[in-house]
Amino acid sequence: MVQQRRRQPAKRSGSGFKLPQVSPRLLKLGMVLALVMVLLGGVLGARAWLNNPENLPISQIDVQGEIKFIKDTDLRPIIEKYTQTNLYLLNAAELEAELEAHPWIRAVTLRKAWPTQLIVQVEEERPVAFWGRERLMNQFGELFVAELPSMQGVFPLLYSPEDKGRELGERFIQMREWLQGLPLEISELTEDERGSWRIKIKNGPEVLIGTEDQMRRVQRFRVGFQQELVGQLTNVRRVDLRYTNGFAVEWKQSPVGSLDFTGGSRRS
Repeated sequence: MVQQRRRQPAKRSGSGFKLPQVSPRLLKLGMVLALVMVLLGGVLGARAWLNNPENLPISQIDVQGEIKFIKDTDLRPIIEKYTQTNLYLLNAAELEAELEAHPWIRAVTLRKAWPTQLIVQVEEERPVAFWGRERLMNQFGELFVAELPSMQGVFPLLYSPEDKGRELGERFIQMREWLQGLPLEISELTEDERGSWRIKIKNGPEVLIGTEDQMRRVQRFRVGFQQELVGQLTNVRRVDLRYTNGFAVEWKQSPVGSLDFTGGSRRS
């Protein structure tokens, strides 16, 4: 007889199921994603916390810069209107724009010193001359509108109808160099529509220079002053340098004034 073998049943593992294996790469990716989610949640939470103006409010405002003409009472109300919040919510652009609208402020820079300090760096206008009767000129030759009655007669007055601030400022310095060494102070320098120069001597006459050969004409006035006008300038109403070889002097001796003339033909 042929004997049949009985099949042995397959043996099962002790656990009954075998877990699928996860590659190290997928495991690492999962850990990175989990970390990103944690960080993102932290950022969103911090942002939500900062969006509450009651958290870390601005408690210190430090105004810096060389300030001479601006009053603290002019700036504080503007700044405090924007700083009833925290540094994160501060509208820095609008605050800068409103501060720079002040006539005496040339530029403003804001710096946030976390967590609660705001530093306001102010660049004040530095006037060096009056420009006509309504404006002032700063050290860069820029014109601005502001009131400065206390400096009337202290700063020189400059004016050109073309608003050539820097050019006229440089010309004023040049004119002072041409008259250096003389007891004369220029209080005004103006130019008319034709480009004709005119200066005013402080406590003295006006001097008409014209449109041509300005340096040569001023040098001629310098010589004439030293030879004939020393000690008499307060009695002179006007000096006209617009001549080829000399100049005319109008005196205050009569209501109409008398004229002394030396020189050739008159030019512009």
